Amino acid sequence: MVPLSDPATVRVRIPRDSCVSLGYARAVTAKETVQALYAAYAAGDPDRIVALLHPDVIWVAPAGNATQVALGLGSADDAGPPRGLNDLDRDAIVAFMSNDYPRFFANVVFEPRSMVGEGGAVLAEHRMSATLPNGRPYVNDYCFAYEVSDGRVTAIREYMDTRGGWLQVFGGDPPEVLQEGTPPHS
Repeated sequence: MVPLSDPATVRVRIPRDSCVSLGYARAVTAKETVQALYAAYAAGDPDRIVALLHPDVIWVAPAGNATQVALGLGSADDAGPPRGLNDLDRDAIVAFMSNDYPRFFANVVFEPRSMVGEGGAVLAEHRMSATLPNGRPYVNDYCFAYEVSDGRVTAIREYMDTRGGWLQVFGGDPPEVLQEGTPPHS
């Protein structure tokens, strides 16, 4: 188990700097780029996160998921087939991962399961455990599909147990905002 809040304990091989921030090209695999992104998330470093994301990146997360609703950034009525209701652009990704995520999830334990890269595609599977703002424990398994080009992530697709997440965040209670999230483009 790796505490996400302690970047010194994240066990991944990370390029010292992104080829983008260095201003010259060097060979960086898609997998190394995603590993560097996870380390930037763990550090809560918005500049490192931005450097690893393409300006037009979109993170497709399940709409109406409990985290989105509990941060006041969506509605339970948004759930259903993919319709673009929880597509995060680069600014929203940076705000969520550097501001909202560390405030919403406390005592995070990040357990990498697998990471496979082929060409510009990377699949990453992990379990994340945390304590929520309402004091409830949270444990969920995730799978992320990343597309990478020229050392930057161009697309992110998130898969998770939305029903299990919902029950852990809200239990049988009606959904409520547990903590205000960062509105898009603020």
